[in-house]
Amino acid sequence: MSFSAPLKGFRVHCGGSGPAVETALDRLRMLEAEVDAARPGPLSLIGPGVSAEAGLRGQFPENLVQADCGIMALHGRSEAQPRPLGVDYVSVLTGIAAVQGMLATTLAQLRGNPVSRVELGADGVALFAVGQYIAAATADEDPEGPEGTPSAARPPFVSADGVAFEVEAFSGEAWQRFWASLGTPERAIGRGWRPFLLRYERASVSLPRELHEAAESTSFEEIRSIAASTGMHVCPVRTVADRRTDPDAGSPPWSFRAGRAAPPGSGATAGLPLAGIHVVESTRRVQGPLATRLLSLLGATVTRIEPPGGDPLRGMPPMAGDCSAKFRVLNDGKRVAEIDFKQAEGRAEVLELIRDADVFLHNWAPGKDIELGLDAATLHAVNPGLVYAAACGWGDALGKNPPAGTDYMVQAYSGVADALTHAGAPPRPTLMIMVDVAGGFVSAEGILAALVARQRTGRGGEVTTSLLAAADALLHEPSPAAVDGVFAAADGLLAIVTDDVDALCSLLGISLPSSEELPDAITKALGTRPVADWARRLGPIAVPVRRDLGTLVSRHPGRFERNGCAIATSPWAFS
Repeated sequence: MSFSAPLKGFRVHCGGSGPAVETALDRLRMLEAEVDAARPGPLSLIGPGVSAEAGLRGQFPENLVQADCGIMALHGRSEAQPRPLGVDYVSVLTGIAAVQGMLATTLAQLRGNPVSRVELGADGVALFAVGQYIAAATADEDPEGPEGTPSAARPPFVSADGVAFEVEAFSGEAWQRFWASLGTPERAIGRGWRPFLLRYERASVSLPRELHEAAESTSFEEIRSIAASTGMHVCPVRTVADRRTDPDAGSPPWSFRAGRAAPPGSGATAGLPLAGIHVVESTRRVQGPLATRLLSLLGATVTRIEPPGGDPLRGMPPMAGDCSAKFRVLNDGKRVAEIDFKQAEGRAEVLELIRDADVFLHNWAPGKDIELGLDAATLHAVNPGLVYAAACGWGDALGKNPPAGTDYMVQAYSGVADALTHAGAPPRPTLMIMVDVAGGFVSAEGILAALVARQRTGRGGEVTTSLLAAADALLHEPSPAAVDGVFAAADGLLAIVTDDVDALCSLLGISLPSSEELPDAITKALGTRPVADWARRLGPIAVPVRRDLGTLVSRHPGRFERNGCAIATSPWAFS
C-alpha cells in the first residue's frame, strides 16, 4: 500500500442504508477500502489483523434531528423563524464521524489497543456541531442576542450588473476603505461594522441599506478591483451546477503525500484509541481548533501554540469564567505553549516541541509555512515520522491568491448557499457556522487516515484538507419523505417526517386530502392543540422545533459537561 491509500487491502461490509451510511461508504472508498454494501450486518472495516465496527444508534430523519437540536432555530435566526437547512447536514457529519471512529479504532488495534467497536448517534453529532452556540447560550455571562430585527438588508450583496456576492473583512480599516471607495455614507459604514463582525457569533446580521445601495450602483469587476486595493475580500455566489463544472469537483477531500521512513511509533496505552498520540497545533477560529478538539476527544494529547499573551479570541464575549465560551468549547483540555514563532527563538521552540510529536496542524494562509520556515520539509528534517497537516480554505482550487477562505465565502462559491435556499429565492448562505464545522470534521478525518497510513507504512507524511472540500460533502442530495416539513401547532412549531400519509392523517383525525392540499390540512389540524400534545400523539415521526438552546442541556442529559458553560461531550463511545 502507499501513504495516499491508507485503507488499501481493507474490506468494508454494510447492509444498512441512508445518507449517513452512504457518506461513510463513499469516504471509505476514497481511502481505497473495498466496499461490499450488500452484505447484511453493521458497518464493519476489516483488514490485516484489524476488525473495526461502527454502530449508528437508531433511525434519525434529518429534519427531526435539526429540529430537536437547535439547528433549525439557528438557521432561521435572521428571519426569526426556524427553518430546515435543506441539506443532510447532520447525516453527512454523522457519516464522517463514523469513519473517524473506525479509523481511530483501526489505529488503536494497529498500535496494540484491543478496542474494536464504536457507537454514535446523530443527536450527539448534531449537539457537538452547534456546541459553540449552546456554550454561548449557557455561559456565565449573558450572551449577546441577535442584532436588530429581521431585515432583507443582510448579505449577500448584488452588483449593478446582477452578480450576487459575499464579502469578508478582517479589520475595520479594510471595511471602511472598501465601502468609502464605493461612495457609501460614513455613518452607514460605521453602523455596519459591528453587526458584520459579530455575525458568526450571533448567526444573525442586519446591515444598513446604504451598503447594499452602494453595491447596486457598481459593477462586479469594479467591486473586485476596489476590494483588492483596500484589503477587502469578495466572492461571487454560485449555484450547485456551477460548482459541479469545476475541474476539482468530486475529488477526494484529502490530499496525502508520503514523507521519509521513520522510526516505529510508540505502542498504544490502554484507554481511548488515540491515547499516547501527541498533536501540536497552530490554528485560529473554528476549523483547526475543532479538528484537534475531536482528536482530543479520541484520546490524543493536544498542545496549542498561541502568541505571547494568548489568543485574542479568548476574550470574545460571552465569557465563561475567565475565557470566551465559544473559545472554551473548542479548546478546553488542551495544553498551551505561548510562542512567538515569527522570531528565530520561537521557531526553535516549535521545532523542539514537534521533535517527539505525532501530528502538527496549522491553518495558516497559503505560503505562510515557508515564509516562517516551518514548512513540512523543515519539520520532517527534525521528526521524519511527523504527520504534517494543513487545514485551509480553498486548497489549490483558486490559485495562489484566493479570496479569504471563510465559512460564508466558501458557502457562496461552493454552491452550498444555493442548496440551502428554497425554490425561487436567490442563493443565500446560512449565518449559522456550518462549513467551518464540516471543515474541522474533515481535517480530523484526514489526520486519522494519515496516522493509519503512517502506522502501516512506517513513513511520516502530509495531509491537506480544505473548507471547499468539506462544503462539497454537504451537497449530498437529500431524499425527503412524503411529509417532511415544519408546521405550526397552537403554541409553536412541529417538525414532521413520515412516508405513511394515511397513518399521519388518521392520527390527526382528518380524511386523506390531495397532495396539493396536504400541507394546509396538516397545519389546520395541528392548530387545534399545543405542540406537546401533538408530539405525544404522533410519536417518533414528530419533534417540537427547539428555539431555546439553553434547554438542550437538560433535554439531552449526559451529553454535556460544565466549565463556565455547557460543553458538548464526545459523540463516540468505544468498547
